[in-house]
Amino acid sequence: MTGITAGSLALVGYFAPLIFLGIVGFAILGLSMLKTSKKALSWITFASLGISAIMLYFLFPSNTSVYDGTIVFNHFGLYFAIVMIISAMFITYPSMYGLKAKSEIFYATLIFVTIGMIVAAFSYNLITLFIAFESVSIGTYIMASFGKEQRNLEGTIKYFFTGTIATAFILFGASFFFIDTHTFNLSVISAAAPTPELTISLIFLIVGFGFKLAIFPMHQWAIDTYDGAENSVSAFLSAGSKVLAFVVVLKMFLVGFSSDFRDVYYLFAILAILTMTYGNVSALSQNNLKRLLAYSSVAQAGYLILVLAVVGSVGNVNSNVVAVAVAAGMFYAIAYIFMKGGAFITLNTVKGDNLQVSDLSGLAKKSPGVAVGFSIMLLALAGIPLTGGFFAKYLLFLSLIEGGLWWLAVIAILNSAISVFYYFRVILYMFGKEPLKEDAFNLGNTFKIPVYVSAFLTVAISILVIWFPTMIGFAPGLFR
Repeated sequence: MTGITAGSLALVGYFAPLIFLGIVGFAILGLSMLKTSKKALSWITFASLGISAIMLYFLFPSNTSVYDGTIVFNHFGLYFAIVMIISAMFITYPSMYGLKAKSEIFYATLIFVTIGMIVAAFSYNLITLFIAFESVSIGTYIMASFGKEQRNLEGTIKYFFTGTIATAFILFGASFFFIDTHTFNLSVISAAAPTPELTISLIFLIVGFGFKLAIFPMHQWAIDTYDGAENSVSAFLSAGSKVLAFVVVLKMFLVGFSSDFRDVYYLFAILAILTMTYGNVSALSQNNLKRLLAYSSVAQAGYLILVLAVVGSVGNVNSNVVAVAVAAGMFYAIAYIFMKGGAFITLNTVKGDNLQVSDLSGLAKKSPGVAVGFSIMLLALAGIPLTGGFFAKYLLFLSLIEGGLWWLAVIAILNSAISVFYYFRVILYMFGKEPLKEDAFNLGNTFKIPVYVSAFLTVAISILVIWFPTMIGFAPGLFR
């Protein structure tokens, strides 16, 4: 079926989940008048997100584009749309216990943020991407502000003002992009040599999205915000929100700047090295547990942008090496949600605020299951075998070697080795120290179950390796 009919069917399949989520979001706001419990709201949100993912999968029209390529429906976009829905589902239950009031606003905002993520997953127009991305940013400003402690509000204010600065850079970059290409469509780019306007646009957009992705040196907001926000919000910002930024960056710089791959390669290779190294070295000296995980998150962003260095280096988007690199990024994204998001969620089991690494002392004696689960997630972040994190890094480093960037692979491997030291330091406190206080942990099932689920998924996601060839088949969808 072609023409108008195919386009109409595409829009039905695309908008139905979005309309459904929108209705549920407003309904949740209305439930505030009925004084619905936080637990009921969390399960309504979880179920609604799950239903939207099922709708998206079964109503999905493959290989169709509408509005002159503004929205492109392919398996690459579908994959990331579902991954980002999963990232939102992942925090619905754990966040319930960090909400002191206005839980209906939190869950409705989470749903509206997910709508923006889905839109961004299929968008290939700079304006559409920008609006979708900013809608997510505004929603996460609200989510980060939940909690009345000074640290919550301070982190939110820094996040808001940094996000505003990033938005200005993105708009400047978009303006120069339009001046050079006379279009906001990322896939309609001249094959001619790069112009000064396009180079200026590249720099502005890297700075703008560098803030969003928290890559060095545009990262400091993330440290303060992750530290100040409620643990489940930190999990979402460091995992789901970062995956969204990663997808947008892939489209922006690998599709929109396909005529300037040489500059993309040099810039992202340098940024990846700086981000990995700074994040890991800074984490070594951290005693604050959330800031340690935040610096670890910065380092993980450095690993993610290695995909852009590989593609920029190879230059030929039809190359098998490029497909492997993009597919490795796809696998890394889903594994990252569980291991990094789960690590932040685990902090709910520790009582108190402004947590230090020493606060984990004796956790293994109080709850061996929680200690083992947290250790699994930390080992996955370090890339230790038999975890999803190991396979994610293995595939990513393999793409670097196949692309001829063996020296960059060596730097990335050395950085992974550095991370082992501070992750094992945390594990040592859990298993090798005595508890500081008798009643130091929240060890009810409501706190332990999310840890067990996160640890299980961190290992179970390794099974997806057998579908890696399928991901390689989806990867060219990035370039339409």
